[in-house]
Amino acid sequence: MPKKRSSAARSAARTAHVTSPALALDTDQQPDTSPAKRQWLWTTIRVAALAAAAATAYIARDSPHVLGLSSRSEDPPKSPSQNIGFMAQVLQKSQGQNICKPEGFVSDTYSDFDSVEALNHRVARPLDRLVHTKFFRTLKVDLYKPCQLWRTEGSCFQRDCIVQPLDASNVPAPWCAETVDQNSFGPFLGSFPRQRPEYTDKDFAVVNDETYGDGLWVDLVENPERFTGYAGAGANAVWMSIYQDNCFGVAPYLQDTAGGWGSQLVNIDGKSMPFVQPPHKRRELAPFLESLAEEDRGVTLPADVPREYRVFYRAVSGLHASVSTHICAEYFNATSEQWEPNLGCFISRIGAFPDRLQNMYFNFVLLTRAIQKMEPYIASYDYTTGVAKDDRAVQRLIPKVLKAVRKAGLVFDDSELFLGSDGHELKAEFKDNFRNISRIMDCTGCEKCRLWGKTQTLGLATALKALFSYPDRAFRGRFTSLDFKRNEVVALITTYFQFSRSLDAIEMFRDMYQNIVTDWRASQVSQLPNT
Repeated sequence: MPKKRSSAARSAARTAHVTSPALALDTDQQPDTSPAKRQWLWTTIRVAALAAAAATAYIARDSPHVLGLSSRSEDPPKSPSQNIGFMAQVLQKSQGQNICKPEGFVSDTYSDFDSVEALNHRVARPLDRLVHTKFFRTLKVDLYKPCQLWRTEGSCFQRDCIVQPLDASNVPAPWCAETVDQNSFGPFLGSFPRQRPEYTDKDFAVVNDETYGDGLWVDLVENPERFTGYAGAGANAVWMSIYQDNCFGVAPYLQDTAGGWGSQLVNIDGKSMPFVQPPHKRRELAPFLESLAEEDRGVTLPADVPREYRVFYRAVSGLHASVSTHICAEYFNATSEQWEPNLGCFISRIGAFPDRLQNMYFNFVLLTRAIQKMEPYIASYDYTTGVAKDDRAVQRLIPKVLKAVRKAGLVFDDSELFLGSDGHELKAEFKDNFRNISRIMDCTGCEKCRLWGKTQTLGLATALKALFSYPDRAFRGRFTSLDFKRNEVVALITTYFQFSRSLDAIEMFRDMYQNIVTDWRASQVSQLPNT
């Protein structure tokens, strides 16, 4: 895939193009000039043009500094960066074969990539069965809360954008009970109840209480996260706002195709952005991905970013990548009218931002650590729904997941964050920004995208709440100090499963790419002349 020339290079080319005819005109006005003389003048013109191009490119090389970004153009040429190399490794690693196997630890964790995938293989099946039970597939979400941050363009009314509500008769009565005590009313007789706060000091997200307030009961299994057709400026504005306004300035340079929930065929600027197709030759993969990557613009993260900021950015980036992966894994093919994986979609959405791929692993580790910490609480939670078959299944599956998670050992040390004199202030800022992300999800014009955006944001926020709002001892004994609502438990397990799905999809896309390589090799052999 050819790279676009930089503006500096185009400017230099224009300079050369404009200068040459002018000098040529001067030579044409000297009819007595000898052929040797004219050849010498033309050589001088070419050298001058090349010098102008080189000078312009040299001056332009530091242009990222004008934007306050760090440039790597001063570095000597090198092989594809670590992120690009990792992407190539992941795509080329096939079942049972050690092809360019990714090595090392997931950044900011104590887990390596192989251990994460091995753990996912152990928890994927019980998680899949778990989220199909009555308790975990039923959730109340406020899908019609107005966007408070900007004026939205309206809603997506395509069939796949619409959420199918659950009939209230299918919701267990205890979940719907609304308890109003005397203290919830104002000081004057007959006044309306005081509005309950959207969150407590320990919450990392806006938590919609299922037993109180507005909301729609939904069946998550009947409303899966996948391609909806929702696209354009409205879809991309959500992620752009999250990165630009809520990531502490840590996010690297963002392309226009930052990604939404729907088609990537339309950018923020309304221009067409067709899916790319990966090369057939394996040796061309890394350069191909390099041409897509944001790192191609010479921009990188600052080196002195606090670890807390990095964790925040990785959580958001990993969520973005996971959402995009689900869309590409279940993409609607308008030609065949079938839901099927789209490798070109995966390359476009994840290949262009390879750090997001790594951050999916990070979020899986983060959620694993939260579940480890919450193990006694999760094990003793009341999952009764009145559906005997599902209740028995939960009692059987929860211990399996907890056992696998426990055996993973130390994967992430939450005690290393928010230390020092500014730790409390930093944590408060961290919470405020993450809460704001849950509000941004209200600005999504697609119901189904809003459903899954809010659910998974709440799931990650529940993990952060467990890790950073409570000490380990709070999850032992009678849990009297804990404040987790039912929808937080549902969102936590559901989000863990969603990231498990993402890791499974990565392996699927690896195999798809490997098949492309294999088919290409076979075609090359078949074209060889018979000897």
